[in-house]
Amino acid sequence: MKRSKATPAQLVGLIILGTLIVASAFLVVPHGSHYRGDCNGGFLGFSFISHLIVMCMFFGGGGYLGWWAQQELTCGIRLERWNEEQLRSIRKYSESWVAKTGPIILLFVGVVFYLTETSQHHSSSVVYWVCFVLCHGQMALNRSLAPPIDSQSASRLESSAPLRSEHWGE
Repeated sequence: MKRSKATPAQLVGLIILGTLIVASAFLVVPHGSHYRGDCNGGFLGFSFISHLIVMCMFFGGGGYLGWWAQQELTCGIRLERWNEEQLRSIRKYSESWVAKTGPIILLFVGVVFYLTETSQHHSSSVVYWVCFVLCHGQMALNRSLAPPIDSQSASRLESSAPLRSEHWGE
């Protein structure tokens, strides 16, 4: 894979864009049913299949865009492709309260909408799934912006003495 020349801020923007594209996929089938003329808006026929194909394209395209940008950002930070000055603005965002509490708030809002909409309409909640995808995208962004783990401090078992017992085999 060829290394991209994108800045960290551009990669963060691509992660956000990919997440928004995936979240908008949940709006294709429910809102597309208003424009279908067959079966009184039912889920039968060619129009449902075409909406399902478009929904899968949104999932695939947005998911790949977000995944690719996340991999580029993670590898760039790990390989120290950018200096600390270039990473300062995105690190400032990752340390803000919005980045830390955003996924929890989104998940809470999604669960509240799920509980209210399913009790009224006996169907799945579009808002829940949109909030779920946005929550997942925010957590993936936070994981990408995390500083790399030092491999020297992670391997604590190498400095320990080998296990020995005088009673083995008895």
